[in-house]
Parts: sequence; C-alpha cells; structure tokens
Amino acid sequence: MAESWKQRLRRTTNRALRPLGLHLSRTGRTFDMGGLLERAAARGVEIGTWIDVGASDGSWSMAARRHFPTSRFLLFEPLTERQAALAALHQNFGFEIVAAAAGAAAGRVAFSVDPHLDGSGVAAAGSAGTREVPVTTIAATVAARGLPGSYGLKLDTHGFELPVLEGAGHVLKAAELLVIEAYNFELTPGSLRFHELCAWLECRGFRCCDLADPMRRPRDGALWQMDLAFAPATSPLFAANTYE
Repeated sequence: MAESWKQRLRRTTNRALRPLGLHLSRTGRTFDMGGLLERAAARGVEIGTWIDVGASDGSWSMAARRHFPTSRFLLFEPLTERQAALAALHQNFGFEIVAAAAGAAAGRVAFSVDPHLDGSGVAAAGSAGTREVPVTTIAATVAARGLPGSYGLKLDTHGFELPVLEGAGHVLKAAELLVIEAYNFELTPGSLRFHELCAWLECRGFRCCDLADPMRRPRDGALWQMDLAFAPATSPLFAANTYE
C-alpha cells in the first residue's frame, strides 16, 4: 500500500531533521507507532535484537532505537534503491543490513516495485513489471551472525507475512514483541487478513496487545490496514481480564 502524502511528507521531513537529532511526531501517542514503542519500553520489554523486515530506508528502526537504545538491529531490504541509506545506518549506528527479502526458505522471488518504493513487495503470480530478488530466512541469518535475544520482529511485507514468520524458527519462539503491518483485505492469494494473522499467532503462543496507525482506504473509508503488536501469551499483560 503506497503512503499517503501526509505520511510521505512526515517521513521526508524526519529524514532531513535526522542529522540534527530532531524528530517530528504528532501530539498524542494513542495510536501512532511512537506511542506503541513507548508503551512497550515502559512495560519493561527487553529486546536484544530487533529484526526489521521490509526496512525501507531504516526509518522505523531509527524510531525503535530511540525507545530501545541498547538493542542491536538487523534490517532486511531487497531494493537496491535503499542500499545507500541503509549503508549509512550501518556506518553510523552499526545496524546490520541484509540486501534480501525474508521468507520461508532461501532462494529468489519476484518482487513488485512501487513507484514510491514503500509500497513494494513480493509479487503475486503473473504480476507484470517485477524484478527478481534474493530471499533468505530470519532464523538462518540470526544464527549465522550470532545475534542475541530476546528478539523483536517488525514486518512490513504487504501480504508476505506468513512465509516470513515460517522462516523465523527459533527467533519467533524467543520473541518478546512482534510489530506487524496487518490488513483487512487479502492483498495476494493466500495472504492472511488481520484476524487470520491473530489466530495463526495465537496458536504459536502470541496474543495481540496493541495497535498503531490504522488506515482507511480513500475510495470508501473502509479499514485498510493497521500495525498490530503481539506479546507472548505468558506476558503479565494477560494475567487479568478486567478493565481496571
């Protein structure tokens, strides 16, 4: 899904402000990503390594770093157009970069490139105007680099969530927080809608605990997507079923 012009303006402005150590954000942190991360950090969630899949230019990881300053960061991004920005983050902040998509197994996959780049993702079968990109798994990459847990996973993968999670293996089992862009529509054949994603993760020991950035589609105002956060079902968050 392509960014709105407001999102694009905010992202562009924050990129320009980054060298000055400044960041533009909306007031009121109820349903924005900064608020979600702030609440997780305030609860005492500890993340040894954040794995950012669909990292784009690294803006999300930079935001997470403000709330988790001691975490290490591993960023998956297959677009060649993003590699210069990511190389700068590696040099300046030690972020580890993987110039590939994450999936269920190593190989190659057709990738659809959005004109604004941020709407890019693994293409549905038969899509035109795609390029082939390498794929690796989260589990293999984390093991090869010896990155420490507990883990945080962020997915911005436009319908490719299930293969990414299937390739996470031991990393998913040792995760303390998942932040996943989830959708109310089936973006590609077989992709999970948000309630199906919740059910799939609950079977694997995770429950939804927060949300951020709900988006309606402009054509009819229907709920299009949101970022959902998931914590282990054993978290103290779920010890009580009462409101107060």
